[in-house]
Amino acid sequence: MSTSQIAGNPRHSSAIGPCGHAVQFYETDLSLIESVVQHFASPLSAGDTTVIVATPEHCQALAETLAKRGIEVAVLRANNRYIEMDAAGALEKIMLQGLPDPERFASIIGARIVRAEALAQGRRVLVYGEMVALLWQEARYEATIRLEQLWNSFAERHSFFLLCGYPLELFNHAENRRMFFNICGEHTSVNAAKSYGNTELEGGRKCKLDPLQRQTGALENEIRLSQARTLMLQSATKGGAWELDIDTDTFSFSSAAAKLLNLHTGILPLSAFLGHMYYSGDRDAISSSLEQAQRSRRSFTAGFRIRNGESTRLLEIRGKTFYNAGSPIMLGVLLDVTPSAGES
Repeated sequence: MSTSQIAGNPRHSSAIGPCGHAVQFYETDLSLIESVVQHFASPLSAGDTTVIVATPEHCQALAETLAKRGIEVAVLRANNRYIEMDAAGALEKIMLQGLPDPERFASIIGARIVRAEALAQGRRVLVYGEMVALLWQEARYEATIRLEQLWNSFAERHSFFLLCGYPLELFNHAENRRMFFNICGEHTSVNAAKSYGNTELEGGRKCKLDPLQRQTGALENEIRLSQARTLMLQSATKGGAWELDIDTDTFSFSSAAAKLLNLHTGILPLSAFLGHMYYSGDRDAISSSLEQAQRSRRSFTAGFRIRNGESTRLLEIRGKTFYNAGSPIMLGVLLDVTPSAGES
């Protein structure tokens, strides 16, 4: 899945590539609706197809706002170019034993996307989804990440742009920080919350500066770091994201990075990560690179080998030290650079 353009705030829909998996954090419902409309209004006018998987309230607000922007939503619905699904109802159908089931996801959600692809006749399919936010709101964190991964797996076989919406207020607790990284790590772009202070919106309503904005400075900084991490992935075709908590010497790997390392968990102590390497010389080189990176804010790149069954794979780790609220944290990407057959 190709990487879409990063934007601190949503821009004109031309920034949306044919594929991508973006996350939009938002402070208020009005700011969310405005962001989704900014992403999808122009593509709908140009002939693209949209699938909305959201709460009934958000579905209604989106349809009303698009209509006020001149989008003939009723006509699009009749032509199967504007498809709406109730997020809670869809979520109930795809869950099995507390987790989203791949087969149910494919038959309920995937089938809608496939049908939309067929009807789009070569035009793009854009999807907005809130099922993940509903899971997170219920503190079902593992299920949330699993659903994000199902979207990514499905996107490996189909072409569409997906935007996920999460309210920032769900991340106010410090214990959610590591999971916040995991969410960002499953997306190809991270959009920060946008406030519409004193800006008049549809129907004469006004969105005043929400007090929440004053409480989310740390999360906005997390989003900035996630954007920096995603920039590192821009040129990577087979890569995943990671971060290293320097205080605890603990790695957090996105699902893509964990898969490259043949890990069943995304959390790994630094010592265990080094022990995963096949050659002691690689361990020494990586240790040295990490130590030097902690002392400076310069980027580093280093390679190491791991065993994959009877074969050996070459991985490359890239990273840089940033500062989060004054504390150092290292961010980076992990790439599979194993030469293909026939390459020297």
